[in-house]
Amino acid sequence: MMHQMALHGGDIYNQSIQYDFSVNINPLGMEFSLRQAMEKAVQHCNTYPQYGNIRLREAIGESVGLMGEQVLCGNGASELLAAVVHALRPAKVVIPQPAFSGYAWAAQMVDAQIRNYMLQEETNFAITEEILEVLSEDVDLLFLASPSNPVGSMIAQKLLRKILVKCKVLGIVVVLDECFIEFTGKESVCKLVNQFDNLIVIRAFTKIYAIPGVRLGYLLASHPLCDQISRQLPEWNLSVIAQQAGCFVLAPSSKQWDREHYLEHTIEIIKEERQFLTEELIKDSGGKIRVYPSESNFLLLKTELPLYEELLKMGILVRDCSNYEGLDRGYYRIAVREHTANQMLLHAIGSIVKGDRL
Repeated sequence: MMHQMALHGGDIYNQSIQYDFSVNINPLGMEFSLRQAMEKAVQHCNTYPQYGNIRLREAIGESVGLMGEQVLCGNGASELLAAVVHALRPAKVVIPQPAFSGYAWAAQMVDAQIRNYMLQEETNFAITEEILEVLSEDVDLLFLASPSNPVGSMIAQKLLRKILVKCKVLGIVVVLDECFIEFTGKESVCKLVNQFDNLIVIRAFTKIYAIPGVRLGYLLASHPLCDQISRQLPEWNLSVIAQQAGCFVLAPSSKQWDREHYLEHTIEIIKEERQFLTEELIKDSGGKIRVYPSESNFLLLKTELPLYEELLKMGILVRDCSNYEGLDRGYYRIAVREHTANQMLLHAIGSIVKGDRL
């Protein structure tokens, strides 16, 4: 019997799940002091949130070295993707595939023609210079992600600059998704919005601070572009709880919260556990599982083993990637979690490899 395909990970509501490896959030989990800050914000739910998210936008701008006027906040990155396409009304959009389905979802909101640029498995689905060849004057918008989802590969900065230069000449706006950048230990390229007025960088608090249910994202762009996009956002689009969460994590370090330490610890764990998962999967599968290189907090796997179905029987949810453009049955994405959970996953996959579950 075929399982019901979820468009995204995190479909825990229709399943009996003990371990969710289908969503890519920080294995450190939500910091207790952040939880306390949001609980404290509940007492302000009888008032409207700050209009325009001014305080949060200024805090974000300061944290990335930009002005508050170059920041827009959204009810998750998804709301911002929708606002971008409604503001720009692109007729033709290019999406390198496989990619997050939210890009196509947003493009379809304005009936844009979507050109899927298929990335090659031989290069581990990475963006290469060949993408420059598909950029032409009839293209209005290009979606990119660094690190990409579901692979976790980064775009080299030298190549990104080449793309931005060509897109600027052709009048193409580039939307760069950096929602997983904090997990890589690499620097964001968001300051490039000062050099390229055709660049929009989208980021999120959701993954790195383990608060997907709060729905909190932001974009960075030139002031005129932000002003144009802002007119497509609802008034009071963030709750007082979301505003408080963002302001709290960006506040200067205190006894309650040390953001730099939290991020450094996160990067450390992700690097160690990603390597551990990769090595063990390759070693124990006897060639039955291919693991693609990743710089983020998740891994893309390819196997003929029915991982989704068999793991689900054990109360373990992974992301079946067969509904990604350019992928088919046999591709799965797993989150990098804490060591104990990763060991449990490896043990479960090991039993499938040996045929104990089939």
